[in-house]
Amino acid sequence: MGERLLGVILGVLEGDLDWRALGEAHCWEGGAAFFPREQVRAIWETGLAHAVDLRPELKAGGQSLYFGASVAELVPMLFEVTVLGRRVTALDLEGPVTNELNRALCEAARLTGRALPTITTQTLESLGPQSFDHGWCVSLFTDPEAFPALHDHLYGIEGESEPGTLDGDLARAQPLLESFLERLAPGALLSTTDEELVLLEPTCAARGRQLTVSETARLSAVVGDAVRHGRLK
Repeated sequence: MGERLLGVILGVLEGDLDWRALGEAHCWEGGAAFFPREQVRAIWETGLAHAVDLRPELKAGGQSLYFGASVAELVPMLFEVTVLGRRVTALDLEGPVTNELNRALCEAARLTGRALPTITTQTLESLGPQSFDHGWCVSLFTDPEAFPALHDHLYGIEGESEPGTLDGDLARAQPLLESFLERLAPGALLSTTDEELVLLEPTCAARGRQLTVSETARLSAVVGDAVRHGRLK
């Protein structure tokens, strides 16, 4: 039943989302063609593969925090709600992408008669500490617009950022990393990228928390970063 509902919702979203506008928001040049139909299907398929990875790791009735939720997060978020019966809190900045995703999610909820998660712009600090048994932070701190110098540093790109800007990016990123980890309960599953583990692992250690990460990874939708799942103690 849950899998069928998820398929219906994804069909509604595929047909209703303004993919041209989403593409233009993601890409300055050629953005109108950034999300052709085959790319959308690939995003859905990748999301379903991540959902298969998450299924044995998450218990029904739990609660997940998606920090930096966008197009790539739609399928795993909706899978958790419709198939696993979990609650999802999804955060991102206000903007055209968030607004369009929320519009389509509300329409899908109306058509299916099911409550679906939307993306909120509330702060991490507004959420209770250790409230979540799963945290998803994928390709957030490698965002070239939000953290341009950190993006270049984590991907090993040399000489493209202005001198001194890495320190500024790290100063903005570190409080977010710490606040994100504070929301995760002991034993929580943490889903993140190899690049962001460079930031998260020392932050966990500094706070006296142990993070054990899987040796296997799966590429993310849209960006194509390697995503791993770990347990946070």
